[in-house]
Amino acid sequence: EFEGKEYDAASLYNVMIEKYTGIAPMPDSFSAASWFHLMMGYDAGYYGYIYSETFAADLFSKFGELSRENKSVLDVGLGKRYRDKILSPCATRDGEAMLLDFLGREPSKDAFLASRIQK
Repeated sequence: EFEGKEYDAASLYNVMIEKYTGIAPMPDSFSAASWFHLMMGYDAGYYGYIYSETFAADLFSKFGELSRENKSVLDVGLGKRYRDKILSPCATRDGEAMLLDFLGREPSKDAFLASRIQK
């Protein structure tokens, strides 16, 4: 219920968007599935998501190296290193410093790009 009227989810979304932005939805569209929030100033947030995925892929590449050595990605030693170098310090250390410490090198986008390229 919104302003005394009942709506289904899509209709409620459209009514609220029009009310709070002044932009009417396009007929026969499903605006809730659009990237409308990019026009509302959230576009930079998406770069943050991709940026964090880049670091995550780089971190996981260390575990992938184990499988190339016929070892399990559940390796206790590397798991402990991840816990000690990344999880335990949390926000008490600079993120880049934690990455450098765990990876033993500068962070790279290579693992992320490899995960996105179709072979």
